Amino acid sequence: MIVELIHTSLARGLDGGSGYTVAGRTGGMPAAMSEALSRLSGLPPAWSDATLEEKILCAFRRVECAGQSLSVLSRIAPSGMDYTGRANRLSHHRVIDARVMSESDPAALLEDDALWRQEWVGAARELSGGILPVRLARDDAPLHTWEREFGDAGFAASVLDVIMKSGMGVWLVVPAMSKRLRLAAELMSLMPQKQRWQFTFATRPVAPGSESSVKICFVDEREPELAAHNSASAWIFRVGAGALAARPTGELAQRARHGRDHEHVNANQSAPKVRENIQWSPPTTLPATREQDVAGISQTSAKPRQSIDQTHTHTHTHGPVVIQVRRVAMASASSGVWKWFAVAFIVIAALLWFAVQSGGAS
Repeated sequence: MIVELIHTSLARGLDGGSGYTVAGRTGGMPAAMSEALSRLSGLPPAWSDATLEEKILCAFRRVECAGQSLSVLSRIAPSGMDYTGRANRLSHHRVIDARVMSESDPAALLEDDALWRQEWVGAARELSGGILPVRLARDDAPLHTWEREFGDAGFAASVLDVIMKSGMGVWLVVPAMSKRLRLAAELMSLMPQKQRWQFTFATRPVAPGSESSVKICFVDEREPELAAHNSASAWIFRVGAGALAARPTGELAQRARHGRDHEHVNANQSAPKVRENIQWSPPTTLPATREQDVAGISQTSAKPRQSIDQTHTHTHTHGPVVIQVRRVAMASASSGVWKWFAVAFIVIAALLWFAVQSGGAS
């Protein structure tokens, strides 16, 4: 069943009075629960040039109320002007039941804008019950947002380790304009689905040790709340410094970088073929050249052959090739000389025979 409460500025609230008050809540909600949720409704002041999206506080908190622990999702955002003309904000809280917890996770529900009111219209009133639609828990690995913001998605595993070892809530300082709810969703995806409902977080500062304290706050580096605290405080962490200085190692860091299938692929992947270490050296001489290969060689055979390319010219000066070419050329030249000698001998012999015949006739 849907159990929710809306807290904003009205001229008259559901319980009377004006100003920030309960504008709407599920019918039959106990007074103690209404008061506990109302105390979670504050929105910290933002830096001067913060956008509307940067001012929004999304949180998953566990609150003790009348002897029971409530799992509460909250979206608190600026909401135009109130009835006096002053800046207003609207806080929407949902108490999550066991059915939703068994099938969904906090970040998946907070990222669904359809589940959260952007404004309140009309007078204060009770809200009808119903069934909160389930949003399936997601597996976001590899963690692209962590990779983009911190240069290594594996730092998400290091942050989880810090949180598990810390006895207090921590603030993780993130770069300006980071998608803080996405960072939280991706971090949560590294944990089993059931454990995600034990991992509280907020996307704006929540004071450690307070009633609504969370395990991790994703704090923009421009937050006024951050400047108000000593930057060396033990619960303020920065990637690249202190406990988050070293490059993360381990299977969880690898899964953050490569995804859930990383271990499966490694376990089933066949061993890569190793190239044999063959000792190879070029031959000292080239094989004998065939006549048909020599026929294509330029008549300037004494010069080395050049291969023509648009970008490179390679000169080949292999000794055996040049010697063979020279031998062919010399043989060709020698045969030509003997042919000229034969022709000349025949001509001279013919002339001598003709002269002798002419003299005898006279």
